[in-house]
Amino acid sequence: MTVEIKWFSLKIEASKIFFEPVAQNAGVKKSPGIRGPLSCPAVVDRSRRIFSVAAPFDLRLRFTGNKDNPEIRPVYPDTSITFDKLKAVFVLSPKEEWISPDRPVLQLMTPSVFYSEKACYLTQTFPREEIGRGAPFRLIEGRFPIHRWKRALSWAAEWVDTSRDIVLRRGKPWFDLSFETESLEDSLRLSRVSLSDELEKELLENKDVTSYIRGTFSLMGD
Repeated sequence: MTVEIKWFSLKIEASKIFFEPVAQNAGVKKSPGIRGPLSCPAVVDRSRRIFSVAAPFDLRLRFTGNKDNPEIRPVYPDTSITFDKLKAVFVLSPKEEWISPDRPVLQLMTPSVFYSEKACYLTQTFPREEIGRGAPFRLIEGRFPIHRWKRALSWAAEWVDTSRDIVLRRGKPWFDLSFETESLEDSLRLSRVSLSDELEKELLENKDVTSYIRGTFSLMGD
């Protein structure tokens, strides 16, 4: 069965700079005589469920404060987004919400929303292409049911080594998305749709629910 994953962008300023998700196996040439990892059914099945999303702008962040007075600044000219626009999409979490007392947690908001009529879970992970390249941050990964919970994605990170800048480059891997359905035999099809009034209403009902209560998964119901 083919499970359709629908997605759309919120009506925000400059939403066109955000990249569409690209299948991890896009461009991979299949050959009857292929050997190695790409011939393994487990690898093939995993890769066909993963999509990569690229960073929308250049950004270099520097930690200029201390653990008692955390402060983060963009570094120019290595940052393309202006300071006032960055403030609209950037969030530095309060210290009491940090996972570790000496590791700042920050977020960049995105306008992208994914949902499905069929049972499906979305998992956001660190981009596979960047693994092993020594990033000074750890992506805070997450999994949630897109058939029950429509919400815009965010890029959230724990700054593990604040002595080093966090650097993002437009067009380079930002995060990966994988989709789990009820059957391993299911194929996936991503389709971009328009934001309707009904979808916008549901998004508002779901917005920031974790700021009000705990046990969000049970709230969304089946």
